Amino acid sequence: MFKYRQDKNNVSDNEAIKALPHDRKEVFFDLLRHRKMSLFALSCFTFMFFIPLAVDLFFFNYWETVAIASKKYEYLFSLVFYSMCIMIPCMVIGFIGFAGAFYTAKRLVWQEDINLANDFFKGIKENWKHAIFHGLVFSVLLFGVIIGGSYLIVYAPSNAILSGIGVGALLLAFITFGMVISLNFTQDVYYENGLFVTYKNSFCFLGLLHWRVLVLFLISAGSVVTLACFNMITLGIGLFLFAILNSLVVIIYTLLAHHAFDKYINQEHYPDMVGKGLYKLEKEDKEA
Repeated sequence: MFKYRQDKNNVSDNEAIKALPHDRKEVFFDLLRHRKMSLFALSCFTFMFFIPLAVDLFFFNYWETVAIASKKYEYLFSLVFYSMCIMIPCMVIGFIGFAGAFYTAKRLVWQEDINLANDFFKGIKENWKHAIFHGLVFSVLLFGVIIGGSYLIVYAPSNAILSGIGVGALLLAFITFGMVISLNFTQDVYYENGLFVTYKNSFCFLGLLHWRVLVLFLISAGSVVTLACFNMITLGIGLFLFAILNSLVVIIYTLLAHHAFDKYINQEHYPDMVGKGLYKLEKEDKEA
């Protein structure tokens, strides 16, 4: 059962309702046209929580570059290992920022007025515990992909088939849970559910949204992780893109999730919330 999070701010003015977009695609482009500075500011607010992770990656990337230049390859695995160990708490801190980002994104796609700082930190206050758990799961799985994959490829290459299966299993777990965790955040700021229910529901939504969430995850998180693995220049490019564009990804995840919520939950349990922020459905509700 889903327990809806109550919000006091609702669109009530007739003129404001008439100006609402007619579908969620229009919502996205409407935000790009009219709320671009809010989106940019939201990206910056979120990136602040990822600064410790950026420092960790740049520091160890520099020493890895030095080790390669000095041909001291025996130090590479240790440097990567320690970097990824420090990455885990840094990633958890970053995911706390996502709690604020997804809450603010919910209000933006509902076409509500926002106070960015207040709404961002309200989202953190309400959802920081779940965010820490999501960050821990995501970072441990990423640790497994990088360290486990490196070990299997470099130190256990005797059986290429088994090594390939191991690396593939690690990647599959990381990608699957990465998509699930993204959907978790959209639920955390919308419904009041426990962690177990949230994860269970997200696996169900993953089956319903299938390729759309996969493509979004690979383009967003996949590209940043890939760029971070090459050198300091590509790492800088990846972090820069993340710093200015992360709010767009959060908005798209939110729009996809709200589509699923309306279709599979709200129609039965919360009919007043169906199409919230959309003109056509708001109009039909009023006429009904």
